[in-house]
Amino acid sequence: MSVFSASWNEHSAYLAGERAYLLHTEGRFRESLALFEGLLEVDSDNLYYRDAVSALHLSLGNPEEAIRYASSVIASESTYTNAFVRRCEGFLQLGMIEDAIRDLERMEELQAYGAAQRMKLRLRAVRAKQMERTSRDIEK
Repeated sequence: MSVFSASWNEHSAYLAGERAYLLHTEGRFRESLALFEGLLEVDSDNLYYRDAVSALHLSLGNPEEAIRYASSVIASESTYTNAFVRRCEGFLQLGMIEDAIRDLERMEELQAYGAAQRMKLRLRAVRAKQMERTSRDIEK
């Protein structure tokens, strides 16, 4: 349930969200995250804000937090494709391949083929990097 003060309204939230989005596109991830987290304080049920926080945590190199936020979006809306993409990316960053594959399969079930294809490419890259690392370790 959202709690808005008398001076806070949907228009104010929209403007703050737009500003946060623009900061994200400019690569100003920490500032964007601060705004989106503030927006979540006043509207904790907003899936867009939670998804944005997840994306920002990925950008800031915090895959655990990205997974946590993406999972909360998925728990609220099991067809929210972007949350599966973010969580899958977080799993890949942590080397949790099997978890990433499950999210990738769910994207395909949701017919999010473009997102699934992009994540398949990421999965291949992660696997190749793991193989390279393993080969290097064996040679030592």
